Amino acid sequence: MTPSRLRDHLPALTGAATAIAAPGDLDSHLLRPLEALLDTAWLRWTRGAGQPWTLASHSGAAPVQAPAPGDSGDEPLPAISVTPHGLLLRVTPDDAALLAGAPPGAQERGELLSALRVAALALQHAALLGSAQAGQVALTRAQTFATLSPIGIAAGTLDGQLLEVNDAYLHLLGYTRADFDAGRINWVTLTPDSERAGDEAAFARAFTHGASGWYEKTMLDRHGQAIPVEVQLLRYHDRTDDLVIGYVRDLRERRALELERQARAADTQAQLSRNESDLAQLAAQLHGQNTELEARTAVLEGFAGLTRDLTLEGDLYALIRRAQQFAQQLLPSGFAVYYEPEGDLWRLKSQVGDLGNPQLQAILDAGISFEGTPNLLIPWRTRLPHYQEHYDRAADGLETVTEQLQTTATLPVSVKGAPRGIFAFGLNHAQPWRRADKAVLESVAQSLGLAIERAEQARTLREHAAELEIRTRALEAFAELSRDLTLEPDPVSLVGRAQEIIVSLLPHAVTTYYEPQGDRWRLRSHRGHFRNPNLLPVLQRGLPRGQTVNVDRPFTTRTPHYQDRFDPATVAAAREDITDIQATASFPVQSGQRVRGVLIVGRHTPEPWTSVNRRLLDTVLSSLQLALERTEHAQALHRRTQELERSNAELEQFAYVASHDLQEPLRTITSFTELLARRFDHHQDPRVAQYVTHISSGTARMQQLIQDLLSFARVTSQREPLRPTDPTHVLSQLRADLAAPLEQAGATLSADPLPHVLASGTQLRRLLQNLIGNALKFHAPGVPPHVHISAQHEDEQVRFTVQDNGIGIAPEYHERIFTVFQRLHGRDEYPGTGVGLSVARRIVEGHGGRMGLTSAPGQGTTFWFTLPAAPTDLPPAPQGH
Repeated sequence: MTPSRLRDHLPALTGAATAIAAPGDLDSHLLRPLEALLDTAWLRWTRGAGQPWTLASHSGAAPVQAPAPGDSGDEPLPAISVTPHGLLLRVTPDDAALLAGAPPGAQERGELLSALRVAALALQHAALLGSAQAGQVALTRAQTFATLSPIGIAAGTLDGQLLEVNDAYLHLLGYTRADFDAGRINWVTLTPDSERAGDEAAFARAFTHGASGWYEKTMLDRHGQAIPVEVQLLRYHDRTDDLVIGYVRDLRERRALELERQARAADTQAQLSRNESDLAQLAAQLHGQNTELEARTAVLEGFAGLTRDLTLEGDLYALIRRAQQFAQQLLPSGFAVYYEPEGDLWRLKSQVGDLGNPQLQAILDAGISFEGTPNLLIPWRTRLPHYQEHYDRAADGLETVTEQLQTTATLPVSVKGAPRGIFAFGLNHAQPWRRADKAVLESVAQSLGLAIERAEQARTLREHAAELEIRTRALEAFAELSRDLTLEPDPVSLVGRAQEIIVSLLPHAVTTYYEPQGDRWRLRSHRGHFRNPNLLPVLQRGLPRGQTVNVDRPFTTRTPHYQDRFDPATVAAAREDITDIQATASFPVQSGQRVRGVLIVGRHTPEPWTSVNRRLLDTVLSSLQLALERTEHAQALHRRTQELERSNAELEQFAYVASHDLQEPLRTITSFTELLARRFDHHQDPRVAQYVTHISSGTARMQQLIQDLLSFARVTSQREPLRPTDPTHVLSQLRADLAAPLEQAGATLSADPLPHVLASGTQLRRLLQNLIGNALKFHAPGVPPHVHISAQHEDEQVRFTVQDNGIGIAPEYHERIFTVFQRLHGRDEYPGTGVGLSVARRIVEGHGGRMGLTSAPGQGTTFWFTLPAAPTDLPPAPQGH
């Protein structure tokens, strides 16, 4: 049985649950501890009375799409139930939670139910405690209201005994709390005899209908003085008796106010009669003001539409002019001007209306002093409107040309919080600036700033969109150009294809490409139509290096060189024939760290190089550089591959020929050694037998080395076509061949079912033979060798493992053992030449696979290798693929 994960923590869980005072406490006191203990995610729902469930909280990894719980019906709560989404916890009818994932066991669910019961009790206790506290608060509040009420309140029996009164009741009748406590106040005696009949009727209504309704009467105070009051009686049934509660309101102040009101009403009526004519005049004035405000409101509503139109205006000064025209509709007798600072002058950028003085117009057109014109400088620096109802001519230094100007308003136009210019309005007659006029001008200036900001944003977006479109077109063109780079060996042809892209994207453009050759720039490629037929022959004759700035500069600085207005002197050798070119852009063409040449783009139209044009050309040149580098790398790789293939073929041929050529000398040495052994009797001279033994041993090792070298060379020189092969069949043949060595070593060989592979049967047999022979050779002393072969699919490959229980290999030698003729042990310990594992890896790599091992000294060795799976033995594709 799996031990419970909650058992040791149940006291802490139930202890934390007792502190739950609200549904939100379930998260910190119960659900988050369960998240850590059960390694699960959670959700919590809650609902109000008669309301649907809502998700209140959840952990970070919880499935928030899980459905809310249904109605629990008559199920006793709290309760736990298993759902497809996890374990549903019902704490109260309106609080539930879900523990996502696999549900815990029965024991853990029982422990969890115990914690839920504690949490439910804690919530019920908190609810009851809150209800009791609310009742106590309500009672205290009611007592406070009664005490503080300005209306007298008294509760008593039918015989006139008062049981409770408030301070207002005592104050109304002149009694103290001590008088009440001593029983000196009687309900009945406070009413004159003449009005007791009215009280009796009120008592009857109260007992019949529950309330008497308000009625007026007279009560006697402590000194017997009559007090006019208004009373309402209510019937109240106490636990032991029927009581009457009376509400008593003092009418003395109301009666005095009524008298005063009557007197004021008479005075008011007289005053109204006197002011009828004044009211008629005021009504006429208000009607006129209302008509003016309606007209201004209509104009402001029109400005809202104008503001929407202004954002679509591409020319900012046309936008400003439309705002000035709008302002002039409000003040037809004025003129509007707009200034922006340029250096130390204010420049007039837009004007609507006549200034009324030609000399003033000439001065403004020429520019006025930035620091010497306070009427513009003040709103610029304070960023606040500046109004002058009496224009100060002397301050601006324009006394002689502004006699007609009487009233001015200058307002800052801000864009993104920074001042952009000054919106000015002038009147050639004296007029105070009314609040409505100021509001309109300030709205115009503020809306103009917002419209300029939006227009600039729209223009920026249009430029970015155009730039993105043209960059996309350039990249698409280069994607087409770069598709078969390895088939384009000539870099100049590649540059020419880039030039074709530039000419297709830039109308009226021509492009040339130069490479240095001695002391001249040689024209290697050109595209586009040259309008002057004499220009191209001049360029084809070459340009002098060091005297052609338009080519020299980008080559030397490795940076682009733009000329918005082309200077023919920068191509001095062709100055007379290149005058049709209006703008140029020169770029270094690089390949890696080397500048190969210079590409120049010329335009026949006088257009500046925009940011869109520049980024387009930068994109083309960057893509060209990458294309050149990839082409060079591809060609270098192709050459290197050819060299390696030729070198490998030569090495294999050399090894094969050398091995055959070495066979004959070895056979000769062996034959003569045998003759010497027969010629000389080893009994006469013991050294003869020793020498013969050494010679025979050496020639045998040499013979084995030659055979292994031939085997190594034949792995690639005599490679067979790959065919579907059954490794199990190959292994059964190999098991028969190795029966004697296996029996001699006391070894066992086992294998799992092996999938079919695409391989050479001969080389697969040699591969397995080398690995099994290696395991038999390097077995641990006194331990019978055991070799196990298994395999499994890895996508379209089959991964084989050959595991033994031999002496193992230290990690630092895991790669060294695959090097040809490398040995880790002396020949006296273990025989061999160190070629077997090299042959094995070469076979695997020849099949497109990989080979490695995992091993440690004394822990055996597991060799692994991959081979392509046979098409008829591939595993089924996963669902959905």
